[in-house]
Amino acid sequence: MRAIAFRDLQLIRRFRNRIAHHEPIFKRDLTADYQRLHELVGWRSQTAAQWMHRRQQATMLISRMPT
Repeated sequence: MRAIAFRDLQLIRRFRNRIAHHEPIFKRDLTADYQRLHELVGWRSQTAAQWMHRRQQATMLISRMPT
């Protein structure tokens, strides 16, 4: 479990860095990125994960992306 958490946190950190440096992210599997982040938040707090899911707009925006 610890190795999975470390791996996923590294992936999210790299994703955040790409966004922070204005690098393109459109070819990524953004749904998987969101799910990974949501799962990690849920490991810490299910309440926080539920709040995050209610407040987020990422899934709606991802569904509108051109293919």
